[in-house]
Amino acid sequence: MNKLVKSILVAGLMVILVTMPVFAMSSSNGLESDQQQSVVKIYDRRGNWIADGLLTITNLRNGKIGIDMSTFCHVNVDEIQMEISVEKHNGSSWEQVDYLTYNFYPTNGKLSQATVDTERACPELNKEYRLVGWHTVFVGSGSESLKTNTAGLVITNR
Repeated sequence: MNKLVKSILVAGLMVILVTMPVFAMSSSNGLESDQQQSVVKIYDRRGNWIADGLLTITNLRNGKIGIDMSTFCHVNVDEIQMEISVEKHNGSSWEQVDYLTYNFYPTNGKLSQATVDTERACPELNKEYRLVGWHTVFVGSGSESLKTNTAGLVITNR
């Protein structure tokens, strides 16, 4: 009886192990992604002020483009400036349709990160848009910049 129980348990364990890769496989449901993200990570603490830059474009499905941009620094800085170019794909090239600039200054003497979360009306629906971002930090008379960009994403109203 003891051998029978052990055999059943071992067989059950083998079935679970054999079928595990099937559960790990991704499946496509035919839906397009509503978000494209670009993440740049720089972990060089030998004088760089910018640690990370993040830029995300999202199809909000209401005719608007969702824009998220963040800048993270290793140390406190005097100013963080984030510039975002919204570009539309026109066949073989990209055309700038909007340009946004955000400046952040220290509160209580500290500034090491800044985030923008906004949405913009889409000039023309069912077209492909992308974002190009510039993260710039200022310390004293010096500055450091980082460029990020997203892949193209079709913006719809549904």
